Amino acid sequence: MNRDIKAIRWFIKTQLLKDPFNPGYATFKVTSRCNLHCTFCNPEYYNGELGEGSTETIKKIIDNLRDSSIVVLSFEGGEPTIRKDILELLEYAHDGSFYVMLTTNGYRLNDDEFLTKLADRIDFLHYSIDEYHWNVKALDTLCRFRQYGIKVNVQTVVTRYNLNKLEDKIKKVRECNYKILVLPAVDYPDAKVKLAPDPEQLYNVLSGLKKKYSSTLNNSWGFIKALKGEYPKRLVSYAITIYPNGDLPYPDDINGEIVGNLSKEKLNDILKSPRVKELQRKMLENQAKFEYLHLQTASFNSLRDLAEYVKDMAKWRFTGKA
Repeated sequence: MNRDIKAIRWFIKTQLLKDPFNPGYATFKVTSRCNLHCTFCNPEYYNGELGEGSTETIKKIIDNLRDSSIVVLSFEGGEPTIRKDILELLEYAHDGSFYVMLTTNGYRLNDDEFLTKLADRIDFLHYSIDEYHWNVKALDTLCRFRQYGIKVNVQTVVTRYNLNKLEDKIKKVRECNYKILVLPAVDYPDAKVKLAPDPEQLYNVLSGLKKKYSSTLNNSWGFIKALKGEYPKRLVSYAITIYPNGDLPYPDDINGEIVGNLSKEKLNDILKSPRVKELQRKMLENQAKFEYLHLQTASFNSLRDLAEYVKDMAKWRFTGKA
């Protein structure tokens, strides 16, 4: 199904028909191996524990997503560029069924041949740049990606220790007419080091930066306001996570349970199962528990917020400038 038609159908079903469980974004963890072991990351996502599906398994998963509501398919990990077949998989997905993204820590982005091929296989490059990826200097040469025609959205993890450096990062991204998404560090239950920033302090910083660098800072106002407790009136579940073998943890990868396998079943069929319906009911009963995954997309319950976001993204898509 054409991705633009999908996007229109997603809008009608979620915004006009008020379906709170119509996912449009898929975080596809195609590997759980990584060349880095970041403090803020869940060890399952870098130590290989979740394994790595074969090329054919990943392609079956993509096939079982094509006719679903998923509009954005984000290849993540671990570090997805560790896979020798990553370009083949991106090309397979980039047939007009999805907006394809690649999230990477950038350690393979110095290869000219790789970048030239990558440019034809993705719509957006999500480049994770922060102190915890040991690559902050990459901001100084960020504009070089324009020569390949690659649209870059920088993802930066903000903690209680580097919050004061955020504006400098935004300025450098703005110089390239790119975008930046701020991801607050999350303290997983077993985390030995607490990095999550104070929500009130983060709100004060982000709200000021959003006013100053609106089109560059990709976080929505709905996301920012939620930091001080202004949550949407109803929880929605617009995002899913997919493990390398096709397992689907639901409603999310922190509090959920495996409800099916996308290498064997279509997403639409899995979401119709009685167990999924029961989990959705429980989610509505305990909304705050699921805020981590759904907070950003839940803000799209506001038509004004969604319209602003779509306007900025459309401008970026067609002009290449944020």
